[in-house]
Amino acid sequence: RTFSIRACDGVFFVEDAPWIMDVMNSVDPDDYESLQYFQRVLHSSGIIDALIAAGIKDGDTVSVYDIDFDYIS
Repeated sequence: RTFSIRACDGVFFVEDAPWIMDVMNSVDPDDYESLQYFQRVLHSSGIIDALIAAGIKDGDTVSVYDIDFDYIS
């Protein structure tokens, strides 16, 4: 699974990852288990490690195809 990380003005963009759209379409942001699944995908795909390597800090914004959330380690 490929992706790229781009940081701009404190926002970390996950890009070039069309495969993640299927995952995002299946996630219900109001359901705890669904959010846990999304978090596991971010970890297992290497996205979290790449964000850390790019310098993300707690409270920074992550943007994945127009879905934004705050990073919390």
